[in-house]
Amino acid sequence: MIKVCIDKTLNGKEPIKYIENKENITNSADPAPRMAVVRDKLWDPGANIRVKFLNGESSVQQKVQNYATQWMNYANLKLIFVEDGDTELRIAFEPDGSWSYIGRDALEIPQNEPTINFGWLTPESSENEYSRVVLHEFGHALGAIHEHQNPSAGIPWNKEAVYKYYMGPPNNWPKDQIDNNLFRRYSKNITNFSNFDSNSIMLYPIPAEFTTNGVAIGGRNSQLSQVDIQFMEQQYPKIA
Repeated sequence: MIKVCIDKTLNGKEPIKYIENKENITNSADPAPRMAVVRDKLWDPGANIRVKFLNGESSVQQKVQNYATQWMNYANLKLIFVEDGDTELRIAFEPDGSWSYIGRDALEIPQNEPTINFGWLTPESSENEYSRVVLHEFGHALGAIHEHQNPSAGIPWNKEAVYKYYMGPPNNWPKDQIDNNLFRRYSKNITNFSNFDSNSIMLYPIPAEFTTNGVAIGGRNSQLSQVDIQFMEQQYPKIA
């Protein structure tokens, strides 16, 4: 079973995306492979970001906190977990999938509502699953998009196979949601990006049957790739 998170966007503020096609594949002048972020959703380098749990078991909360703070080894930001008061990020464990608003979009969400949700993490979830899901969702919270929607991705999707899979259980997505979450890439005009990184924590596995050339892309990535690390260091540099 492929568990993926959905794009969580502000009402009326859908990011600019375009339909997958060869003409839209562009290469950055920077040759280094990187993930991709939406520029105007990044936090200020050096920012303190307060985080609060709205619900959930304490053991699960502690594991989420432990994995989330791994990003802080590379990004010049500080996650401060608090128990009360206003916060920039709020975490819930509701059974409606896993998702996060992208970067500073979280600031527009009411204080009584979550900005990140972990819909399938339980005390019985494996450490590998915690690592995979928490690092991924907090990547979104820091401004990163799904790697398959990187402007330079150019994935040869077998669309009929993808529609058939995701329109069925457990996802039950309508066609337009599949188009938006999988096939449409972000515009190069609003993102920092370059080459596609198949090892990125922001990439979900794409099995061979989902591509027209029968080649699988990526795996169940559960650790930050070297590209992820280098990229976040560049986006959130240390202040001299």
